[in-house]
Amino acid sequence: MTLRRFRVLAATSVMGLALFGVALPLVTADVITANLYILGEDEVEDGDVYLAATSARVAGTVDGDFVVSTGSLMISGMVTGDVLVLSQGTVRITGEVQGSLRGAAREIIVEGTIGHDVAALTVATRIKGSVERDALVFGGSVTLEGSIGGDVNGRMVTANINGPVGNDVDIAVGRLTLGPNADIGGDVLYRSGSDAEVAASAQVASQFERLPTRGSFTVELLLTLATILGFFGFLFAGIVLLWLFRATAPRAVAAVEHHPWRSAGIGVAAIIIVPVLVVLLILTLVGVPVALALAVLLALGLLFGPVPAVTALGARLLRKQHLGLFAAFLVGAVIWRAGIWLIPYVGVALYLGALVAGVGGWLIAIWERRKETPVGAELLPRRVAAVGPTDTPAPVGWDAPLAPGTDDSPGEEQSPVEPETGDQ
Repeated sequence: MTLRRFRVLAATSVMGLALFGVALPLVTADVITANLYILGEDEVEDGDVYLAATSARVAGTVDGDFVVSTGSLMISGMVTGDVLVLSQGTVRITGEVQGSLRGAAREIIVEGTIGHDVAALTVATRIKGSVERDALVFGGSVTLEGSIGGDVNGRMVTANINGPVGNDVDIAVGRLTLGPNADIGGDVLYRSGSDAEVAASAQVASQFERLPTRGSFTVELLLTLATILGFFGFLFAGIVLLWLFRATAPRAVAAVEHHPWRSAGIGVAAIIIVPVLVVLLILTLVGVPVALALAVLLALGLLFGPVPAVTALGARLLRKQHLGLFAAFLVGAVIWRAGIWLIPYVGVALYLGALVAGVGGWLIAIWERRKETPVGAELLPRRVAAVGPTDTPAPVGWDAPLAPGTDDSPGEEQSPVEPETGDQ
């Protein structure tokens, strides 16, 4: 792998991880929720702001990071830190962001100043202001009419560069246009199925070369977007699973963390045995419904099996912070996915290891939950039925939850259920 290709791959990974990092503060901090969020010109928000709103307008100052999920966003004021945004509409920056702008949106328009980098996943991106460092863009159309201080990287359907770029342009693009005001301080290397349209007054300081495509550009772009969006889906699904199975998930994470080889062995056995059982059950005909159920469980296991292993990795890294399983999962997922993306051969081992250990962790947790709930447990008090022996310690920083509906008020104890008397 050449240095240039590694740099592009690394930049792609950083962009994706930065976008997905939006979710981490949203589960570890207080979130402002509103239909319409407005920060007036004379208003100042001290510290980081985490926002979920239908629409957001910032005319004042956010003295920290601004993390937002919104339908539309307008920043005409100042953000002293980074802006991380997820939006189904338009994100428009006419003010100043002293840090970086990272986001996924239908459209991102920069008419102001970005002090560091821009990383965007959009249908359309338009930069008319200034970006002091690099621009990394994935999506449909990209128009660069302002100034870019560093490099321009990414994959896009169309790219129109009509302004100064301090360093290199290294992109995969369907159609590239260099306008009359284009002034590239380094190389222009583009992978495309067609030659670029270059205005006579456009300037390129160094190499200008069209590189051969490694296949269909459309296919490459779709695969890149699928990879990024697939990781979005994995993060979302992981959080949902940890929440839905909040009584079982901590045990699965603990099993992987404290008994990794045992978990991996059970996971390997399950992945080998279940397909064989599916085939045998189908051959019996009467076992077809059970076979279909097992096949669905196997598919879900292959998709989301790594969740406990990834969470265990994050729990180790956050041992002293005690931020909970959601934060542990997000941190672990970022590190795990970065390893897969940046280390090709080791990445396969990282994926398979997390898969088999995670599947084994789920199975151990389910088995332990079954042992803890004896026949007739529904007749016992909730607190008694919820507590049972386990061979697996709790994951780092985890406080085991009470059973749903249990009252944890101090000084109150639930008395055992008295047997009913009456005629038999």
